[in-house]
Amino acid sequence: MENIKKFERIVHLFFLLQSRAVLTIEELVEKFEVTKRTIYRDLNILERAGVPIVHSPGAGYSIVDSFRLPPARFTEGEVLSVMIAEKIMRNHETESVRRNFEQVLTKIKSAFHSHQKNEILHLQDKLLIKEKFDAKDYVPNIMDALLKSSVDKKLTSILYQNAQGDKPNLRTVEPIGVFNENGNWYLLAYCHSRSDYRNFRLDRIQKLDVLEKFFEKDHPSVNELNALYHSQYFTEITVRIDEKYAHFLSAERNNFGYVKETINGETVLMYFNCKSHPTSFVRWFLRFIDVGEIVEPVYLKEELFVILKAGMERRG
Repeated sequence: MENIKKFERIVHLFFLLQSRAVLTIEELVEKFEVTKRTIYRDLNILERAGVPIVHSPGAGYSIVDSFRLPPARFTEGEVLSVMIAEKIMRNHETESVRRNFEQVLTKIKSAFHSHQKNEILHLQDKLLIKEKFDAKDYVPNIMDALLKSSVDKKLTSILYQNAQGDKPNLRTVEPIGVFNENGNWYLLAYCHSRSDYRNFRLDRIQKLDVLEKFFEKDHPSVNELNALYHSQYFTEITVRIDEKYAHFLSAERNNFGYVKETINGETVLMYFNCKSHPTSFVRWFLRFIDVGEIVEPVYLKEELFVILKAGMERRG
């Protein structure tokens, strides 16, 4: 049994070396949960078996570039899809499925050419999926272009419509990455119009053009910016209120980023760019639940019902 375990580890090590441009001894020790001595022995076994392993001092271990399956079998789009699939599967609920999928991807990536592996490496910090992902969730077709422009550092023009339904306006942005949050996909980019970082919902981008102009600034990764600036971003919220009760919200609505309102028959649509935690908005809006409703985002409407249900159960 120990020999089988050893053999499986060495085979996995072989595929892992082929799937990455370079791997440090520390990464291999952490991956296989063995000692450095064991990793050195495994590497030696692969070398004796004819695998041309290269050691770069200060960098790590790799396999001679020509020693792999033909890279031409993978298109640029296929390489990108592998990276997206890997990110999504990291959030899979079933550990065995997640682990087996990781091993399959390692074997697939072992066939990539060095420039394709480097492309995957550069794309890693351009895509962020923070929550469990449903296979039926919408993945916009423009994601490929946005991820590619973020890696190539190309300026991108987007025709964007905001949550208020105003006339779409043209923005020039420096794409940094794409992330999924609360059931929506967002582009995180540096906006030239606002001279600041902004989130753009992908389903509100009506037109996209990758320009033949490059930007020079080295932006932080999408992970770092999302964590650093998340508190500064606002949540776009739309509510519907019976017109004769709408004035009751006016006393405090500015505290939650009130933008504007439109009258629609006997109801009023109010729009907010809420910088507070969305739950604080929900709890404030609870007092108007008998005369209004949250239109979007849907997850806040659901949160409102959860709070109401919990309150009813507490009362018995």
